[in-house]
Amino acid sequence: MRYTEYHAGKAVVRDKSLLAEAMEKLAKFEDEEESGGWIPCSERLPEDESYILVSFQNFTMPDIARYEENDEGGTFYPGDDEKSYLSYGLFVNAWMLLPEPYREKE
Repeated sequence: MRYTEYHAGKAVVRDKSLLAEAMEKLAKFEDEEESGGWIPCSERLPEDESYILVSFQNFTMPDIARYEENDEGGTFYPGDDEKSYLSYGLFVNAWMLLPEPYREKE
């Protein structure tokens, strides 16, 4: 959802009733930007059934993961794998949103 439109080169909120929601989105973006995009798992977990990039406490390469919530909390899985990272002995310590795929401009 786009919250803003431009008037005289400045971004303004289109619907003032969405101002609080837009401010919350901006705060999350600023938090992610300050951490280089990485969000520590101790601060916040991804949305249920989302694909994200994960970092590990005990491995140097990041990986594309899937996060799923269940009755016992949440679990990170490698891509579409059914076994969790924990079952491989890997401990996820942070995550970030995946970038948008590259698209050539028309």
